[in-house]
Amino acid sequence: MFELTRDVTPEECDWLNTTFKKGDKVHRFTGNTYGCISYSGVACSVDGKNPFFQLPANALKQVDG
Repeated sequence: MFELTRDVTPEECDWLNTTFKKGDKVHRFTGNTYGCISYSGVACSVDGKNPFFQLPANALKQVDG
């Protein structure tokens, strides 16, 4: 599980439909991403299942859970 260390907005990441706020928790997505996650991003999801999305690695810290 990850916690956001800063806000990530659709203005920064135009593939997002919503703003993820500092302190929000997301799960690492471990399914097939079909090569669409960049080297500076991490495949995440709200619950660990589809749909997945990319968040910037520099906006995440790993937490227990």
